[in-house]
Amino acid sequence: MKITDFGKIMVIVPHQDDELLLTAGVLYSAAHVGLNPHVVMVTNGDYGCPDHSVGYARLRETLAGVEMLGVPNEQVTFLGYADTGMPRAESFLAGLYDETDENKVHPSHCGTETYGLPEKPDFHAQHFGKPAPYTKAGFMQDLKAVLDEIEPDSIITTALCDTHGDHSGLYQFICDELRSRREGGKKVPTLYTGIVHSPAGDENWPLRDGVRPLTCPEGLESASTLRWEDRIVLPVPQEMRTICRDEDLAQNLKHRAISCHKTALKPDAVDFLYSFVKADEVFWKVDL
Repeated sequence: MKITDFGKIMVIVPHQDDELLLTAGVLYSAAHVGLNPHVVMVTNGDYGCPDHSVGYARLRETLAGVEMLGVPNEQVTFLGYADTGMPRAESFLAGLYDETDENKVHPSHCGTETYGLPEKPDFHAQHFGKPAPYTKAGFMQDLKAVLDEIEPDSIITTALCDTHGDHSGLYQFICDELRSRREGGKKVPTLYTGIVHSPAGDENWPLRDGVRPLTCPEGLESASTLRWEDRIVLPVPQEMRTICRDEDLAQNLKHRAISCHKTALKPDAVDFLYSFVKADEVFWKVDL
């Protein structure tokens, strides 16, 4: 499969850095053949922060990272929702998805409504004149509206089997919205999914074996319906294949883009994040 087969791509992910771990190569390749890929950032990555300072930092890091790949700020959208934890019981997006009262507000560590940057407001504030409350109804409205605005041919997002609740919850929301669009006779983009937090555990996958092809995470096929032999393999561009040694880390474009995410690059996360600097990126086509 070639990058041009995807048409207009929308990468929609929960957290700042997910867009690079999953799709840095895709974004670079699409941008450089004129496909104008769009990145939609669902949360502000503000876990544990009592104010907007971490959210602001992480949103700006995303803009810097994707700009390095050729994606301008105008092709990035912030939905501005919360990040409240990784386990499904603590996850903001999984909590919204499982919520039976669509108008119940789910507060975060720093607020009850969406926000973006002072210089680049969140999607709801831009389109509806004020932020959205942290409710299931608000999120569903924004997801529908951003799809209507961007009109992608293809969507790439996180997987149902991903062990981060925000990642599996977002996948569920997107599948529901696309099924609703199909039933309503609207254009339905082709959906692709990829893995960030695998059933093998972040300490075990991706392998810390350098710029080599991704390998099948242990336990993937027992924990999901994904089959490794069904994956779509997209080799990364040459600019991302440079072997990263201590003396020339700056030579690999994906490594450099991930390095923009200084807030995420905490000592216990460095090896995990840079382990996505691989020779390829892999996805699965979803049959809705």
